Amino acid sequence: MSQPQASTSTGSNANAEGLKALGNALHVKGKYKQAYQKYSEAIKEDPTNAILWANRAASALAMKQYLDAVSDAEKAAELDPKYAKAWGRQGTGFHALGSWKQAITCFTKALACLPPDENLAPQDKVLKAQFEVGLKKAEECEKRPIPEPMSVPIGGVDAENSPWKRALLMRNEVIANEDLTSSAFVIMNAYREFGSGIEKMKKTTRKTINGQGALIGLTGVLVHISNGILRDRRVFHIGIPNFFDLYNNQIELETAKTQAWDKAGPKLVQQEALRRLEISGWDAVRPALSTTIRAWVLRGFIQSAVTRVSAPEYYRDALDVLDWGSRVWKDVSHEVRGTIFDLTFIRGVRRLFLNAIWEAYSEESKENIYGLDDIAKVAQEIVTESDANPLRPGSQHDPGFISSFYVYPKADALAILGWYHMQLATASEDMDYKNEHWVEAADYYIQAANLLPQDEEYHAYYLKVALEAFWWSLAPLRVTLPLCARIRDAIPKMKQVWEYSQMAKERDWSLGQALVFEAEFKAKVETGEISSMSSARLEATFESPQDAKLQ
Repeated sequence: MSQPQASTSTGSNANAEGLKALGNALHVKGKYKQAYQKYSEAIKEDPTNAILWANRAASALAMKQYLDAVSDAEKAAELDPKYAKAWGRQGTGFHALGSWKQAITCFTKALACLPPDENLAPQDKVLKAQFEVGLKKAEECEKRPIPEPMSVPIGGVDAENSPWKRALLMRNEVIANEDLTSSAFVIMNAYREFGSGIEKMKKTTRKTINGQGALIGLTGVLVHISNGILRDRRVFHIGIPNFFDLYNNQIELETAKTQAWDKAGPKLVQQEALRRLEISGWDAVRPALSTTIRAWVLRGFIQSAVTRVSAPEYYRDALDVLDWGSRVWKDVSHEVRGTIFDLTFIRGVRRLFLNAIWEAYSEESKENIYGLDDIAKVAQEIVTESDANPLRPGSQHDPGFISSFYVYPKADALAILGWYHMQLATASEDMDYKNEHWVEAADYYIQAANLLPQDEEYHAYYLKVALEAFWWSLAPLRVTLPLCARIRDAIPKMKQVWEYSQMAKERDWSLGQALVFEAEFKAKVETGEISSMSSARLEATFESPQDAKLQ
């Protein structure tokens, strides 16, 4: 289904046909980027040729650029509604993006475009089999039960015990204690952004005006909701029964008002943004880009949060545009080009992308395209970029902002580097290699924990995972017992905010292991039964380091 179509076009544009032939040859050799470029050149010569658009979609699919592939395949189907491959490639792209309903529709249309069975040519039989497999997979995914979404109340606890409500109650206390790094600021300010967006979203309504349906409401909702999630994704919750109806209406409203690109991938957005900028200026381009990028970020996040199917492609596509725009408009002021091109915004999106590809790997999906080294590379990029762009002296930001965009992204990245070394240790048969990577893992987890405030639930949790890495490396008690003491000291502070968080059950069980271990072996060291140079670990722990989850 990913192969380009040969020269069966009835078009007479010789230049386009020649470029298409070059593109086909490159695609067959696996040179998808070069093939994509040749098809793009051919489209400029003959923009009404459906095959050119469908072939470029095939190259985009091969490069895992799914939004671009869907956009091109939609154009091909628009030009030729009976073009089976165009519908099939749309279906493949939608399936990769987790859009099962759209994939089902496209594969169904692709099958309908084929001749009757008795008239199927050999190549049509191959296409039919591919479309049927795609349709079956999409239908199976659509029928899967959706896990209970994150909501308030959480885990049977009333809404007043949610972390953001507890943080708001603590506000005066943490200010009085001058504890401006407290995780309470992180979650309370994330909640203020998220909650503000939800309240404004409730005001959007669909009305009939002059016999026509119209959406009436406020713009800027996507800004608030996405800012809240970028500050702390744990703030996401579904507290109203018609959330998805309101959210879809809001996307439609803001897309229309800002003329955002709702059916385009990153490459087309880049082209159209430059063209619109030349014609209409920044006042037209800035809101359109903001809505487009924020809609992608929210689509990726909400799909993952609700269906538990990770969707890193939306973040990757957003980063493609953000990184590109940062280069192209590096000399344009923040006020003119907009917040989305700020380093802090981009860092927040990259943090979501990192967690998404980590989750996709952890789900052990057969279709996962991100390997261990890919995950480690993105994590290291965040660490390097954060170190290269520290908070400038005199910068005016609320305490929660500083933690959300300068501290927590680096901590996440360090923890995932720790997880990476855990995987390397587990996969090896060489004990020296194992021990080297277990110690490396522990070091990264401790670095991550040290960045976070003591009342942050991941501070204690990362220390516990570091403790487990040390257990596997047979580190002495003089190393592991002090970690236990740090965990014990952090627990009561952490529970002030996070006692009833989403990960509370798993977290408390894991931290409890550290307390049991400390009580048992601290007593043995104090009585002289064993030396502090002895190594020991709690036997009733997880089966292997791979079971140590971050989220």
